Amino acid sequence: MKRLCWSKITSEVRIPEHKGNRDTLHFRSEIESDYLRIVKSASFRRLQDKTQVFPLDKSDFVRTRLTHSYEVSSIAKFIGRQVCSGIEAEKLECEEQLPNSQNVNEILNCAGLLHDIGNPPFGHFGETAIREWFRKNLDVLLFKGQALSHYLNERQQLDLKYFEGNAQALRITCKLHRLIGTNGMHLTSGVLDTIIKYPCTSETMYRNSLLPKEKRNLLHKKIGYFESESELYDKIKQNTGTTGCRNPLTYILEAADDTAYTFADLEDGYKKGLYTYEELSETIRNAEDEVGVRLLEEYRKEGIQLTEKREAGFSAYKHAVFTWLTRKQLYCISTISDAFLKNYEAIMNGTFASELIRECSEKKVIQGLKELAYRKVYMSSSILKLELMGNEIISFLLDRFVQALIPYDTDQPMSEIDEKYISLLSGNYLDNYHRTVRSIHEENERLYHRLLLAADFISGMTDSYAKMLYRELRGIG
Repeated sequence: MKRLCWSKITSEVRIPEHKGNRDTLHFRSEIESDYLRIVKSASFRRLQDKTQVFPLDKSDFVRTRLTHSYEVSSIAKFIGRQVCSGIEAEKLECEEQLPNSQNVNEILNCAGLLHDIGNPPFGHFGETAIREWFRKNLDVLLFKGQALSHYLNERQQLDLKYFEGNAQALRITCKLHRLIGTNGMHLTSGVLDTIIKYPCTSETMYRNSLLPKEKRNLLHKKIGYFESESELYDKIKQNTGTTGCRNPLTYILEAADDTAYTFADLEDGYKKGLYTYEELSETIRNAEDEVGVRLLEEYRKEGIQLTEKREAGFSAYKHAVFTWLTRKQLYCISTISDAFLKNYEAIMNGTFASELIRECSEKKVIQGLKELAYRKVYMSSSILKLELMGNEIISFLLDRFVQALIPYDTDQPMSEIDEKYISLLSGNYLDNYHRTVRSIHEENERLYHRLLLAADFISGMTDSYAKMLYRELRGIG
């Protein structure tokens, strides 16, 4: 394929195209306008009431999806600055082809805020709950005497059975959120392309999952976009010149996300007493990071010296853990930037099929920290209870709303109960459904969009709203 070009990678073209107000463009770029559209949106604000890892509680310390998104945005911009500076310093591009550092950082800023906007309530397990529900029910529920799966093509079935928050993000930003008109937030192509983490369909993802593990393509690990957004996806890729590959800025966004949650979840986990100083030290030692072990011990001794000067409750061990995590994260960010520059030609030729974290010099330490977080944090009883609760709530809601949506907008009779459920659906989401199927007459296509409507409504809920609606519909006081 043709080598990627920075002026197209950071495309400010909107879909459909829109000429910005010349007066305002003197003061802000099109991408800066994207930032305002995002932070003003209800979809973004809802992230403050969505679980990152731990069940939401009254403690300001525990991160939500919103605070996590701000952290990812900050880290992505930091890496972006280092990368742009490195490209120029190492003369990896001629002067005419150098990336515009301001545009790169503005795109990463916006993409960091958006990267989790498609995730359902109750953490990543919310995605699992939606997938499992469709896997169990597409062959069981009936429409006109036939199983729902009878009406759906393979890709449509896989879209639902492997529901993915990354793909849902494209629906929210381009269709479901209403700003002006019917084009969602109407963001620039550079920003939209950056949040497309996996440039593949559900069919490609499924075929990839059947391969031996060592032959799988990391870029086809999950769904990048649903069939419903195929035309939009093609236009985005055409505008950015990244057809057939991932946008280079997506590698940075992915690394920023991994770096943010790995270190943040360990911070939150230590605060909640889920692992010890000694377990962190052992993890670092097992990763053969002798400098890291020494620094952790130095920070502990520093904490002991500070104990006499601090208020009651100050912990030398907590000081050591938090200081080490903060400084190690900063160092890892620099090595991620180095990894981007080291693999620059493969990235710009669209042939890089790895992750920056896997290619950076700190990969062994980061992997060790991820494993510690999995064992001690993600498998803790509070998180397991949250996941089980989330599954119960999401399954119940899908049971009710899908049942109501199966006969909706067809010649089939609807019960009064089903009509009441329909009346609870989001007006924006219903409008999007009717606008989408206006020119579609095939019954199977319309059914696919009704099932997406159910997923739209439930995945768009906050934790609190989902719990409240569940309790109200179950008649629980």
